[in-house]
Amino acid sequence: MRVTVFFWQSGASMSKPSFLSVLLTAPVLLGLLTFVPARAVPAPAGYARTCGEVPSAQEVTTPLPRGVTGRVDFFAARYDPATGAVTRAVRYGRPDALHPMASSFKPLLVHAVWADIDAGRFTPGTLVTSTPGTRSLGAFPAGRNTLAHLTDIAINGSNNTAADLLLLTYGPERLAREVHAVSPCTSVLVTTKGWWAAQAGLAPDVLGPDAVRGAARYGAMPFEARVGVAGALIRAGQRSSAQAVEAGIDRVFRSRTYSPAMELDLQNTTTPAAYTALVRDTLSGAGLSAASASAVRKIFGTGCCRPEHPRLRATYWGAKGGITWRVLNLTGYVELPDGTQLAYVFMNDLSDTADAGALRASVPGVLPWIETQLLRLSAP
Repeated sequence: MRVTVFFWQSGASMSKPSFLSVLLTAPVLLGLLTFVPARAVPAPAGYARTCGEVPSAQEVTTPLPRGVTGRVDFFAARYDPATGAVTRAVRYGRPDALHPMASSFKPLLVHAVWADIDAGRFTPGTLVTSTPGTRSLGAFPAGRNTLAHLTDIAINGSNNTAADLLLLTYGPERLAREVHAVSPCTSVLVTTKGWWAAQAGLAPDVLGPDAVRGAARYGAMPFEARVGVAGALIRAGQRSSAQAVEAGIDRVFRSRTYSPAMELDLQNTTTPAAYTALVRDTLSGAGLSAASASAVRKIFGTGCCRPEHPRLRATYWGAKGGITWRVLNLTGYVELPDGTQLAYVFMNDLSDTADAGALRASVPGVLPWIETQLLRLSAP
């Protein structure tokens, strides 16, 4: 039986597992897990940041599932399949609030690479080499791998090295500007290893000796200035081994001086309202050739996470989740038999739950809550 709520594939065992090695590599039996609360982390001054406007939407009154803590913002929309216009939407919290994207940015990479395949810049069989410098955290594809394989495991397994290789192959500055052009509230600037190395304090030549203050300066820069610094952060990450980054970030996450502001300053970020439109265009395979659209829909159609026994009669349900320290994101795009199109973005950060398994275990409770909102949108 296929388990649909799973974020990462198993990786190599380690003699002394750290927080991130557990988060990134341990397989989980979801039905056996319980929530492990941690010390609550208050939002620092200036953490609440907003961007853009929110389309007219009805407020969600359904209570959040038991055990969900921290900040939750949500947006879901119904689209006219002919025009792409939003015909109905629902909202919870502040859908214009910026959140760290965690792994939910990865579909943008997959779609972009397949667009380049359509343009003749690459083929599905183009080989990309993984090196110690490009190896990120968690399981990694050693040696040479095809772009087709990397796009698959970047979603199915949420492989961080695969995602970083796709971004480096496509061009970080190129993707950053393309995403910014269509969604100014969405910033995709840095590889996973780049932002983790920066958080771990391994980029002092870029951020200075105080990583928290340096990250805040970077986060406050105008977009074009951030693009340039992001390149330096990517290169700084490549100078450190994955083991050094893992040890450093594990130390930071467990520190009592940990600041969640670094998540917003250094990670790729978006708002639920802004990202919902990109989720629709990306997970649907819009703008791709028939062959490439079929390939990406197959990848996203097996990505995490959908209800195991859905109430929605969907003909297609593409999804991608993301989890990192105290952060859980769930995104998806749904097509119904009558042609109705739905897209949603659920973003939860500052959670009191720090245990990785417990955050994963919350997914089966959150998915029915999301589906309830989609059922509301799909009603005549």
